[in-house]
Amino acid sequence: MHTDIEQLLQLEETDREISRLRAEVAALPRRVTEIEAKLSGINADVEKCRRILKEIETARRKQEGDIQSQQQKISKYRDQMLAVKTNQEYRALGHEIEFAEQEIRLIEDKILEGMLETERRERELKSAEAAQKAQQAEVEREKSQARARTDEDQKRLAALLPERDGLRKGINPDLVRHYDRVLKLRGSAMAEARDQMCHACHVQLRPQVFLDVMEGKDVLTCESCSRILFFIAPAIVPLDEETPSGKQTAEAAAAEAPKG
Repeated sequence: MHTDIEQLLQLEETDREISRLRAEVAALPRRVTEIEAKLSGINADVEKCRRILKEIETARRKQEGDIQSQQQKISKYRDQMLAVKTNQEYRALGHEIEFAEQEIRLIEDKILEGMLETERRERELKSAEAAQKAQQAEVEREKSQARARTDEDQKRLAALLPERDGLRKGINPDLVRHYDRVLKLRGSAMAEARDQMCHACHVQLRPQVFLDVMEGKDVLTCESCSRILFFIAPAIVPLDEETPSGKQTAEAAAAEAPKG
């Protein structure tokens, strides 16, 4: 393989890793936001329970005030009963007292319902706060891991950037410029030539071009996508006598050999 091709393959691998690391570093704020979003639902549950408890408490205070108001009416009506002169007026005041007492009973029922609702909501709040605390700890752990990963990425980037610069200096400048143009345009600048085809754009190569790429004496590009072509010779696996096929061949040869 041509020396520049070997260097360009290393360069592209390095550029891919640099691109991946930069994307990962750039994604940290979004990742932290996503992690913190896990808390939003639980936080909403906690706030809802607290709001409802506050509303129940406010309603209870108003209801207690309404009871006092009805009790004051009853007291006033009883005082008036002492001063009435007719049975009709007395009965009318009695009806007013009964109505006020009925209102008090209704309000007391509502207060009791509120107390039961308060107990239920307090249990829900306790459960939601426990879940909130656990989720908060998990969120902080994930955020710490994300930041630690980003720190590692930045350290890796700091090591790769000078490594990439060194690779670029060792390659023909014209090739580097071509590599940069194609990389920017297509996202990759190198393409394997295999089965007489460019395996990046899947266009058939001319026979002579494919042979020249296989030879590896010159640097050639795909006429279709402009990527720099490279060829990887298939590995030759020796036939081992210890393999089943090799062992059978050896045994067959021994059986066929003339016996002296």
